[in-house]
This record gives sequence, structure tokens and C-alpha cells, in this order.
Amino acid sequence: MIKFFRKIRQQLLSENKFSKYLLYAIGEIILVVIGILIALQINNWNEERKGRMLEKSTLIEIKKSLELDIQQFEDQIKSQVKTAHLTTTLLHHIKTKEPYNNELDGLWERVVRYFFVDFNTSAFKLLESRGIDIINNEVLRKKIVDHYNLEQVKMKRSSEVSEHLSNQNLVYFFDHVYPVITPDFEETFDYKNEKWVPQDYESLLNDSSLVPKISHNIKVRYRFSQLLREFVEKQKILVKEIEAELNKH
Repeated sequence: MIKFFRKIRQQLLSENKFSKYLLYAIGEIILVVIGILIALQINNWNEERKGRMLEKSTLIEIKKSLELDIQQFEDQIKSQVKTAHLTTTLLHHIKTKEPYNNELDGLWERVVRYFFVDFNTSAFKLLESRGIDIINNEVLRKKIVDHYNLEQVKMKRSSEVSEHLSNQNLVYFFDHVYPVITPDFEETFDYKNEKWVPQDYESLLNDSSLVPKISHNIKVRYRFSQLLREFVEKQKILVKEIEAELNKH
């Protein structure tokens, strides 16, 4: 092809047809420019396609991360509500000073179960490393950033407060209640079957700090569960919005 164009140029020059040669040269330049523009456009299409693929894979990772968090948090909510409910049974028994029964053996341990919530940020860190702007939808991008930088941080603080209150309760129990309780474990240890059998139930009933401590513990568990439930609902909404965006790809 190059030889063909070169032959035409030489023929025009040899025939002294300068005006035709000039037009030919301009046409050749235009063809070269068009070729460059086409190549650039193809390159832009490829880059855009790669960008959309990267955006899609990142959104999928964030969606999976949120779904795992939702499952974890819903399990935590169920655990805290169940623990609060069982602890309420123990509290009622203590407040009414009813005779002790073996059903209470497994409830003492419930009072000192701690709070622990692990917040997953790996998918968001992946987004940050790839560049937040790879998410083209500005509204969705802002919601994702706000979720991790604002909502998650706020929920983490609430979790830390609950953990602190739980630790205070645990310290009290081990300093004041544990000395009059004998640990009684199953032959094969399983924390769900752990039992604490009081040596001196009357001593516990006469502990004026016991009822307020247990009452506060129950309130903290219910309150924490409510905050976590609200947080989960926000996560579910964000997951749906990400799904809607993925459906556009």
C-alpha cells in the first residue's frame, strides 16, 4: 500500500502536475489524520470498557462485603436479643427472690457475654486503591463513601461504647459475683452449655448492686441491637442500589 502511494507521488512529480500532487498530499494527510483519530477512538473505547469492567468488579466486591456484614450483624442481633431475654429471666428471679432452681445455672454466664462486632472495610479499601472515581454514578459513589466513612464509623463508636459497658459489667461480675459462684462445665467444653452454680445464692440476693448492673446490661443489649438493626437496614438499601447499578452494565 505504501509503495502504491509512493508510485503515485513520483508519477505526479515527474509529470509536473504540482497542483494535483498538492491535492493528493493533502488527501493523504487527511487519511493519516482520520486513521489516527480512529485508532484513538478505539483506544478510548478499550479504556472505557476496561474502566467499566473494573467498576463492575469493584461494585460486586462491595456488594458481597455488605452482604457478609449483614449476615454477621443479623446473627449478632439475634444473639444479643436472646441473651437479653434470658438475662431478663434471671433478673426477674432475683428481684422476686424466688427459690433457686437448676434452670438458672446456665443464665449467669449469659450476663457476662461480651459485645463484639467486626466491621469489614477490605472492599472499600480496594475501591480507594483503585480510585473512588471509577464509580461513574456520582450519587451511588457518595452513598458508598458516606456509608464507610460516616455511618460505619458512627456505628463502630456505638459498638465500642457497648463493649466498654459490657466490660465494666464483666469486671463487676468477676470481682463480686464470681467468688460466690462455682464454675460447672460439661465434660466436653462448649460455651453454650457452660453453667455457673451459685455456692451462696442468699449472698447474691443481698448484693444491692446486682440488680441495677443486670438491668443496665439488658438495656445496653437491647439498645445496641436496635442501633445495629438500623445500621443493617441502611446496608440493605445500599446493596439494592448497587444491584440496580450493576444491572445497567
